[in-house]
This record gives sequence, C-alpha cells and structure tokens, in this order.
Amino acid sequence: MTTTEHPIGVDLQALYEDFHRHPEIAFQEHRTTEVIAGLLTARGLRVSTSETVTGVVASLRNGDGPVVALRADIDALPIAEETGLSYTSTGDAMHACGHDVHITALIGAIDELRARGDTWSGTLVAIFQPAEEVGSGARTLAGSGIFADHPTPHVVLGHHTTNTLPPGHLASRGGVLQAAADTWQVTLRGPGGHAAAPHKTVDLIVLAASIVLKLQTIVSRELPPDRSAVVTVGAIHGGTVGNIIPDTVTFTVNARSFSDDIRSAIATAVRRIVIGEAATAGLEGEPEIDHIVQFPINVNDLAAYALVHEALSTEFGSDRVTEIEPLAGSEDFGDFGTYFDIPSVFWFFGGGLAPAVAHHHPPPNGHSPRYAPDPHQAIPTAIRALTATARHFFRNALPPAFPEADT
Repeated sequence: MTTTEHPIGVDLQALYEDFHRHPEIAFQEHRTTEVIAGLLTARGLRVSTSETVTGVVASLRNGDGPVVALRADIDALPIAEETGLSYTSTGDAMHACGHDVHITALIGAIDELRARGDTWSGTLVAIFQPAEEVGSGARTLAGSGIFADHPTPHVVLGHHTTNTLPPGHLASRGGVLQAAADTWQVTLRGPGGHAAAPHKTVDLIVLAASIVLKLQTIVSRELPPDRSAVVTVGAIHGGTVGNIIPDTVTFTVNARSFSDDIRSAIATAVRRIVIGEAATAGLEGEPEIDHIVQFPINVNDLAAYALVHEALSTEFGSDRVTEIEPLAGSEDFGDFGTYFDIPSVFWFFGGGLAPAVAHHHPPPNGHSPRYAPDPHQAIPTAIRALTATARHFFRNALPPAFPEADT
C-alpha cells in the first residue's frame, strides 16, 4: 500500500496551502500561532500559548496511560519563493524546509487520534515549536512556562520531510542521528588606513584571511582522524573600496560535531586561533567572538527508537524503513528530551516533490527557493507515521519506564 492511495482531504489541503501562503520566520510566527491555537481549541484540546514566545502546546487526555508528545516546527525561512505554485508565498519568506507539512500533519494526526480514541489510552501532548531554523526555538519554548498546564511527557517524537528518500519511505537510527551545530560571529577591529601605507595599520583583510586558513587545520590537524567534524567560514564582510584598509571585518565560523568532547575541542580551537592570529598580526585588543547559534546533538534514545522502528516497520513495511549513518545537518528537537529528561526519537520521511518543481535538475532540496514537497505524498505519510508511533507508545510504553500521566 502506498501513500498515494491516501490523498489528503480538501480541508487538510486548504490548511496546508494556507500555511504555505503565509510563512513567518523564526520567533515571528504570530499568525501561524493564532491559527493553530484556534484550530486546536475548536477541537476541544487544552491549548496554551505564551506572551513571551510564539508557538503552541496542546494536550488531549484519553484515559490513563503514558504521556506521548508529538512535535512539529512552524517557522519559515527568509527566502523569496520561486516554486510557481498556485499557493506560493508572495513575500520575502517561504516554507522552504517543509515545516508547513509538519504543522498540517500534526493537526491531521490529532484528528486521527481523536476519531479513533478506542485504539489508545493516555495523554497526547502536541508541540508546535517556533524558530527551529535558528536553533533556539525548542529550548526557548520549553523554558517559557507554556508547559505548566500540561502533563510532563514521557517521550517526545518528531520527524522531518525530505526528498532524499522515496515517497513513503522513512529513515532513522538509534543513538546520534544529527550533529551539533555552533556558529560564532567574529569581529576584528583596528585603526584602518590607506592602502598605500599598510605598514601604518593592521590589515584586517589579511588577518581575516590568515584566520580562515588556520581554522581549516582544526579538523585536519587537531582532531583524531577517526572522528568526524566540519568547520566552515560561511560569510565574511569587510571593506568598501580598493584603496582603503577597513577598520572592521566580520566573519562567521560554523562547526558540526557528533560528540561533546569534539564540540568542546573545536570551540577551544576557534577561540585560540582567532585570538592568537590577531595577536601575531599586532592587533591591539582581543577580537569579539560571539556564539550566536547553538544546535544540540540530536540523539535518539535506543530503547525508544526500537519501539519507533517497530511501529514504522509495521505500518509501512520493513522494506520502507531503513537505518542511516549520522547526518551533519542539525535540528534543535533534542532540546525537548534534554529539558524534560526524557527519551526522544526523530526520523525522516520521503515527501516527494510537488509537480510544479519536480522537473528541475538537480531536484531542489530543502532551503532552496524552488523546494516544495508534494502534499499528497508527504502529509499522508507524516500522519500515518505520527499516529502509528504514538499508538505504539500508548500501548507498549507501560510502567515502570513510562508511568501514568499526572491527573
């Protein structure tokens, strides 16, 4: 049985198109929050929003049993859309990462669980999280107090659409699934000067170039060769015209790592290299090094992952559920598990490409202005995955590992 045999209904299609037409970037998802809260209130869930952060938390109690949390991220990206879809965004933002699929699918899963209450017992907690793209939405929402009116989850589950898997296929692994990501913004400041007299100043362009090259030795010369990591300088800004040595240069350093010790080693090396190279160049005062982005390592709890794998294999067939190697891409989902000190499990599912963009070569991936999943393949797959895994935990995650919800 394939997902194309279960096209989404008119209501869910309209809802998906509405979210796609009205994307909102990190921590600005005000309309999205209002729409979600209204939909869930109308469905009879206990709904909470926050005065300090966007996002929604809602719960549905259906007898005694475990508390299972399902999470969807709700933010868009600051990208101008080029998909040509009839429901395209017309502003400077777009859902270029499929979060509109995640929102719609979680609402669809809530509807399915409400309609089939005889198939499960416990409490469902639905988390609609802001600001995943900047790596701080999960911990900001968790720390806002928004969960106070809801039982603490015993497990949190989440997923992400991708077109690197065939439609209707899913993939994950136990243990480390995704890398931590850290971004530092480095600011170099000096007196500046005339290009004809570089000896009278410190050339920050040359200094920045030296730092950039030296940073490349962290992975190649400072980390054990059997440990994976990535260090990238993704942006650099300095100067205005050719005959002026600038007084300010800024650049960003992005690192990906799969363990706390390697993460710490990279952070130490970045700071040492930046400060050391600046001192060698004769720069007065230390450079400014601001840690502006922090994504956690996304780790799937082994016991909980085994239940997820079993549920997905039963629902979709074992030939459609594969195990993958850890990915360098990052996701802040794991912060919920850390905050509540509970198991968390994350997976990926194939969502195809919408017909309007499927002809592009190479096929557009997430964060491309031409990316759009096929809602008639992605959303049914996502709903089935969420409901199958939730039901499996409601039926199997019994005390003492997952005690009953507080009432």
